[in-house]
Amino acid sequence: MDKQSIVKITEILSTCFTLPFLYSIKYYFYKRFLGFKHKPYKFILFSILLTLFNFFPIKIGSDLLNIIISDVIWLLGIFYLCNGGFLVKFYAVIVDEIALLLINLSFLVFDFNALTIIHKIDISFSGHIIISFMSNVINDLVRFSLLFIFLKNILKLLNFKNKKINLYQGLYLLIPCLSTYALGVIFYIIQEIKVNNKAYYLPHIFPKTYYILPFVSFALLISILMISYTFNKMLQCEKEEKKNLLMGQQLKLQFKHTKDVEELYNNIKTVKHDMNNHLCCLKNLVNTNNIEEMKKYLGNINKTITKLDFQIKTGNCISDAVINEKFNIAKSKKINFECDFIMPKETLLAPIDTCVILSNALDNAIESCTRIVNSNIPKSILVKSYIRDMYLIIEISNTTIDKLQYNKNKIISKKSDKANHGIGICNIKSTVKKYNGVVDILEEKNKFTINIMIKIK
Repeated sequence: MDKQSIVKITEILSTCFTLPFLYSIKYYFYKRFLGFKHKPYKFILFSILLTLFNFFPIKIGSDLLNIIISDVIWLLGIFYLCNGGFLVKFYAVIVDEIALLLINLSFLVFDFNALTIIHKIDISFSGHIIISFMSNVINDLVRFSLLFIFLKNILKLLNFKNKKINLYQGLYLLIPCLSTYALGVIFYIIQEIKVNNKAYYLPHIFPKTYYILPFVSFALLISILMISYTFNKMLQCEKEEKKNLLMGQQLKLQFKHTKDVEELYNNIKTVKHDMNNHLCCLKNLVNTNNIEEMKKYLGNINKTITKLDFQIKTGNCISDAVINEKFNIAKSKKINFECDFIMPKETLLAPIDTCVILSNALDNAIESCTRIVNSNIPKSILVKSYIRDMYLIIEISNTTIDKLQYNKNKIISKKSDKANHGIGICNIKSTVKKYNGVVDILEEKNKFTINIMIKIK
């Protein structure tokens, strides 16, 4: 066996020695970033097959084409092995590949200089082989360690496990990485230039310029981390905006409820203030023996006092206030309102959350009924609840002529002011989620039902 073949075998052996470390890092990254939908042995098998492809490539074109084919195969493997959407998987593969590529580029000057130094050492050929093997192993381990540090920082900034991103968010992450990847691959494969069958290496042609390459490579790695950081902040801002929107609506509901209670209290004070006058008037009617006028007067007082009391009683003051308010609104819009609702006085459900769930659900039901123009379809709302063990189950159904419309798994509001509406069901789901509850929506012909199950004990 000639010396060149021995050198080639030594390179392959050193690579085989360090590859398990590289694939362990990749497994760690993809497991935490995306999560695997298949058992680990499939990842190991795929890694072995890809390694064989890289060691014994089928030369179907240039080095650039072979690198791209290898990366595409890795991408397809991740698509099969991992969870997540297309853009998330694509980004995971690109950021993994570009990180290793930039780290390799930053070590190019060291590789060429180290190789020259090793060749100048005056030792036997076997000594050169041992030093070359150890140098390759140490070099690879250092690079893979840097890759691990980079990917671990990506995991700190981003985590798309069981999450989805939209097209614009995906492009925000992908475009800088793809641009860097394209430039890095092209620069990496032009290190050797052949002119008249003679090889020239760029580090030897531009040695001083190459000392800048490590700084440029690490600057690009940091820029990718910065993009991940800003993207994470952007997602946090969007989440905070939705939270503020929800809190804003909850605050409006709380103000409205407070206003209703205040109005009820003022009415009670008014009746109490006028009670002496009422008694004097009734006394005069009795003295004059005017029975008919006295009956009419008592009837008017009874109507006034009835208005101060809730027609629907649920056992809970908050649900009483909300349901009776919506009952009066439905009655004014000629909507039949039936209620068979019960709720314990003391539950784990916070008052504001009770208000959010019932107000949003009933507002949607009233809004849907008002859009019914067909006289053959009755306008009606039914509110029911019952308790099973530790759970309160609420069922609110209404007649309707509408069908829910969805955009990217989100319900679209039919109201004209979509900036401030269309978040009713979203608010209900967000509130119910705090109690590990479940929201189920059922659509039938001319009927809409929302079922809510909440842990209350």
